[in-house]
Formats: sequence, structure tokens, C-alpha cells
Amino acid sequence: MEAPAKTALPVLIIDDSETDREITAHCLGKAWPFEREMAADFAADGHEALEKMRGTRYALIALDWKLPGMGGGEVLRNICQTGVRIPVVVLSGLRRDQIAENIESLGASFLNKDDMDPVSFHEAIAESIRFLGLTRPHTTAETAP
Repeated sequence: MEAPAKTALPVLIIDDSETDREITAHCLGKAWPFEREMAADFAADGHEALEKMRGTRYALIALDWKLPGMGGGEVLRNICQTGVRIPVVVLSGLRRDQIAENIESLGASFLNKDDMDPVSFHEAIAESIRFLGLTRPHTTAETAP
């Protein structure tokens, strides 16, 4: 008898650059630390991302800091205001010390895009999960072990 198929964990990649979205998805796929596969979804700006989050409970969010209109900080604060605890990795071409906001207090980790590779992405995911006090991502479709 075959084991029941597990549903892939949805991940939202938010970046206004299509090239950066593709690079992030590729790197994240190699860094993915969970037994279940990931299903990547994409948003080009903060408003689109928040709209998608209304309909889907994501297991992880990769958030570009510099977005047109609603920036990464505003998106991150909106995520926190929902009360849903989702691991978030903030991505930026800036160095961490160039971002004044305390993203860690909002449960997010930071990864410089120039340093992004599977190992650093894996570490950033683990760091965000620790910041939130989670042991693994949660989704509404997930059943108890």
C-alpha cells in the first residue's frame, strides 16, 4: 500500500524583479529544509502579496525589502498584524545595518541577495523559525503528526 501523498507547502516569493523571483525560487528549492515539497507562488509588490495571503496560508515568505509602493517593512508589519506567525526571510541588496527597522522583533531574518546560496538561505529560514518560536511551518491544510 502506498503512503498518502503529502500536499506541498506553499511559499510566497515577493519581489518586483522577475529575475530575482526566479533566482530566489531556485535557491530556495535547493535550501528547502522540510520533508514536504514546496509550491512556489509569486507576487510583484506588497499589495499583490497581501491579497494572496488573504486566500492562502503560506508556510514561508521570502520578502524583498525594496518594493514599489508598499515597501517590505510595511508588508512585514501587515503580516504581523494578522496574528499569523509565518517565517519570513527579508531579502535585500542592502546590508543589514542599512535597514533601520528591527525586522527580527517582527519574526523575520535577513539575507543579503549577494550572499544568497542554499546554505545561507537554509540558515535564514531556521533563524526566522527560531525567532517565531516555531519548530516547523504550519499550514491550515496540515494534519497533526
